[in-house]
Amino acid sequence: MALKKILSLIAVLALVAHTAQAEINADNLNLSAEQNQKLTELKENLKAEVEPIWEEIEANKQKITEIEKRYFEEFWNTLSDEQRQIFAKMNQ
Repeated sequence: MALKKILSLIAVLALVAHTAQAEINADNLNLSAEQNQKLTELKENLKAEVEPIWEEIEANKQKITEIEKRYFEEFWNTLSDEQRQIFAKMNQ
């Protein structure tokens, strides 16, 4: 399931990149008003679909950070004072 979401996200990012290029080159392509309107609709629909995915990614990143913090605190509490000093020097 997660792999499907990642692959979908990659596909969407590729489409966004191509859409941005199309927008930049819209004058060079001599898009008609109808074509330009269709491009605008496509971008709006893309944004509507992608935004919830990004929101989910951001929420999951926060969850991951909280979990990592919890495990690091447990790790930190298993170290002696001397080991904490060594660890701190290693990470300067």
